[in-house]
Amino acid sequence: MGLLFPGQGTQMVGMGRSLVDHYETAAKLFEEASSILGYDWEKLCFEGPMQTLTESRHCQPALFVHQFAAARVLEELVGAEKFTLAMGLSIGEVAALAIAGVFDFKTGVKIVQKRGEFIQEACEMSDGGMVSILGTTFDAVEKLCDLCAVEISNVNGPGQIVLAGEKEKIRHVIEMATEVTGGKALPLNVAGAFHSSWMEPAREKFDTFLGGIIFKKPKFKVISNVTGEIVENPERIKALLIQQIVSPVRWWDCMRRAKREGINYFYECGVGKTLANMAKRIDNELRVLSFGSYGDNIEFRR
Repeated sequence: MGLLFPGQGTQMVGMGRSLVDHYETAAKLFEEASSILGYDWEKLCFEGPMQTLTESRHCQPALFVHQFAAARVLEELVGAEKFTLAMGLSIGEVAALAIAGVFDFKTGVKIVQKRGEFIQEACEMSDGGMVSILGTTFDAVEKLCDLCAVEISNVNGPGQIVLAGEKEKIRHVIEMATEVTGGKALPLNVAGAFHSSWMEPAREKFDTFLGGIIFKKPKFKVISNVTGEIVENPERIKALLIQQIVSPVRWWDCMRRAKREGINYFYECGVGKTLANMAKRIDNELRVLSFGSYGDNIEFRR
């Protein structure tokens, strides 16, 4: 089975509270994270406000800790030996690498803290936005990108491609999407043009920061967002994690690669069912259970 970790935008006030209340493993991880981050991080997760929690500098550590804690609890409940692959969408990839043993929990918290700060700074330096294009082809979306001077940032599945760029250009995309592609444009409520060249300042700082951190070979398979392929070499993993900040997330390729490894069953660790819903659109043979709160279903019916 595989472990999946969702990306930014899935955060919500109250995330992780029920895990902390019912599982000692989660409680210890949340407490440790607060010590590492240096502020009352648990209160922010549990009480908000949502506006503060949504900022990348706060959101990314929140997602990582909640996802890592959910995965650790899940390993205790169903058996760690059952999981042979992990992957995460955008920031979720850091949790996938941590759970695979590429670095420890403390290092992971520091990585997402800095990644979030760098991305927040890059967003504040630019006026970027994003839009999801639904119900059309990749070729049609590429044509739209050329016409509007924007970039593909996420390929989430058939008929769901996300574009990023300057807000004015994104407005042009919304106006022209149906005429050019035959699809529908859905503006996203985000603070910047993630996974595009507009995040280059963040990539440069993240590159410098990760230079002094040692990565280890994963204990099981991990799939990179950048390539949609399994990656094992520690230095290659690090290079791709850096490149991920300015590269499209190839989630559709990631899920298809996992299936070629013979994995059809997954647990999504985190808030909501974003990746479970994407899996349904990608391949109706893929099965995903979402686990992020006490009482969530953890048993597959085969």
